[in-house]
Amino acid sequence: MPYATLTAPRALTPAREAELAALAARHAQRFPWYRDLLVDRGALGSGDLSDLPVIGTDLLGAHYYTADHPHLPDASAYHTSGTSGGQRKRILYSPADDDAYVAQRRELFAEFTATVPRGAVAVADLGTGHAAASARRVFLELGFEAHDIDFTRPVDEHVAKLNAWRPEVFFTMPMILDRLLQARPALDIRPRKIMVVGDVAPPAWRAHVAERFGLRPEDVLDVFGSIEIGAIAHSCARTGLYHFHDHILPEVLPPDDLGRPTGYDRVPSRQEGSGALLLTSFTRGYFPAVRYATGDAITGLRRIRHDGREVFAFERIDGRLSGDLKHGERISNHDLAQIMAEVFPGRPFEAADDDGLVIRVVADSIGDQQIAAVRAAVGRQAPDVAQMIASGLVGPVRVTAVPPDGLRSGHAKRRLDLKEG
Repeated sequence: MPYATLTAPRALTPAREAELAALAARHAQRFPWYRDLLVDRGALGSGDLSDLPVIGTDLLGAHYYTADHPHLPDASAYHTSGTSGGQRKRILYSPADDDAYVAQRRELFAEFTATVPRGAVAVADLGTGHAAASARRVFLELGFEAHDIDFTRPVDEHVAKLNAWRPEVFFTMPMILDRLLQARPALDIRPRKIMVVGDVAPPAWRAHVAERFGLRPEDVLDVFGSIEIGAIAHSCARTGLYHFHDHILPEVLPPDDLGRPTGYDRVPSRQEGSGALLLTSFTRGYFPAVRYATGDAITGLRRIRHDGREVFAFERIDGRLSGDLKHGERISNHDLAQIMAEVFPGRPFEAADDDGLVIRVVADSIGDQQIAAVRAAVGRQAPDVAQMIASGLVGPVRVTAVPPDGLRSGHAKRRLDLKEG
């Protein structure tokens, strides 16, 4: 066993409580609405996690994502998908936030790429957002010859640039890589290390990518992050777990404790350490990252001792609580991505709710055996769904072939929660 699970109580040390109280006080000074929340709860000056409010999308939508912040004149703004009001979410970074994020990524990537000589070519093909904007700086500071690719360009241009640059280090998104591997003319590169971020990338998918490029599975790193928090966690081949970065204090709560009216009642696992993920970051300044509800469901949060130090870790990301699929009963995004990686390795796909679960796969055709394999795997992973299908309460899972331009997801993140109509 490469690690030991620790069974220490959840209570924070006095030093950590003092650090948490100071963090909350800084956010209260920076964001008056957050101070009001603390005052209303009688939590101003408290470093007890249970005293501090959970920060979710409702609060952020009302006070942060689309609000003006004239008191933060040195902020850099990054935008992502819209709020319920239709406006794009704006997330702010201070120069110190950017520096901390780059340092966290640099430390992780330096260890992961230690066997690649400095001066080698590193390419980021990440679309838009904070990770894309920062990747080139990270690679340059690591001593690589750094390039990135404009997300708006056609896929064949991405392939042409990659074939010309022939990177030894490649940082991309799972769905982008799936598309690149299906492109013609063919992608012809031999990277020594691959990092992916932004989509569900289960072990079967990572193993297929490693095999496709003649790598070991441990040469493919899954990076977990968000534009709100920055660097969060990463896969560890030695433990088989995801390890949180040191600046993160993670929690899981039963979804009911979040008080959400919809979408938070579908956590797939009941084992200890599983539920809705909350994150506190001790390095994030221009986002109120104290007990921030990410909208993710995870399984198996624990503290472990690894390489002589204690780290927070978890088993897997089960999916987005606000958008996971149901076919009578819920199906984990993680399980669905794992199934598709096994039955259709390397094939781009998306899933939609069209009076039941429909999976669209980029392929010329799909055979009966492949459809049967998907349905059987769904039955194994989601027995409640299998029972409802057997009872005739819902129809069988449908799997259809589409051309490369037939996916509604575009060319960036895989969508597992599309609604038809």
